Amino acid sequence: MSTLELNKEAPQRRYRNLLSDLGPLLGLCVLTVVASIISPSFLTKQNITNVLNQVAVLGLGALGMTLVVISGYFDLSVAGMLSLANVGVVILQTRFGTLLAIVIMLLIGVLVGLVNGTILRVVRGDFGASIMITFGVGTILSSVALMSTNGFSIHAQEDALFSWFGYGRVLGISAPVVLLFVGAVVLHIVLRHTVFGRAIYLTGANFEAARLSGIPVYTIRMITFMISGFMVAVGALIESSQTVSASPVVGVGYELNVLAAVAIGGTSLMGGEGNIIRTIIGVLLMGVLDNIIILMGLTTSVQMMAEGVVIVAAIFLDRLKSARQLLGRP
Repeated sequence: MSTLELNKEAPQRRYRNLLSDLGPLLGLCVLTVVASIISPSFLTKQNITNVLNQVAVLGLGALGMTLVVISGYFDLSVAGMLSLANVGVVILQTRFGTLLAIVIMLLIGVLVGLVNGTILRVVRGDFGASIMITFGVGTILSSVALMSTNGFSIHAQEDALFSWFGYGRVLGISAPVVLLFVGAVVLHIVLRHTVFGRAIYLTGANFEAARLSGIPVYTIRMITFMISGFMVAVGALIESSQTVSASPVVGVGYELNVLAAVAIGGTSLMGGEGNIIRTIIGVLLMGVLDNIIILMGLTTSVQMMAEGVVIVAAIFLDRLKSARQLLGRP
């Protein structure tokens, strides 16, 4: 290709890259306009607050998953982790008190991530192995949650600390939103402004090159799993606090919604590309979509169908983008 042709193609490439970056935000804006037309109550302060509170659990899981996916792996254990932490904190609360129960469950979240990372390190697992192994770990965690409650929901003890995770406020902002915002800010800084963050990108973009350059690739991936487990455990605390109960099946479908939010936000499911800000936009987009369905009075089956369409579309667009990159097209 001649220099003249390259010069002509450069603006088109920049335009498409900009559109790719702004795509999730434009989609959120369009959906917000549609929602405000369909239901005048959508843009009320109360409804916006409800949307933000409702996406906090999904958002926390998506933040941790973003790091795992950028590093080149998947974490399908998040569904089982959410169920186990949701049930576990309530069970431990009755025996050790709320504070110790919270600390234990957060540590268990980190431990589950450590187990995922250790197994994959031992077997030298690739992308496909991460799917199967983390799915297996998640299934074990879900089974433990079911056995711990005999399949029934259990009631939590309400106290100031436990209630704070679901209904507390910081400077007038609800605690779930604060936790999501703090998590997003911290992980954004980690990804964009630390050596560890750059190592995550390099590991996902070219595993072998990263390994040969001296990056401890399996350790990097292990840490991303540990962060993912911790974030899901925090989300479980919010979930159990908001409902003042715990269900052993609360995590059913959670992993797909988390992956959908990550993919909608533009994180490449092939690894090496993505950022926290776009993930948050993907989370908000899914939250607005669910809120529209609720405001329209549609059934849960319609909500599930809409989420399914979003998941398929997100994966399709990600594969299309990856194929264009492999073919060297702008």
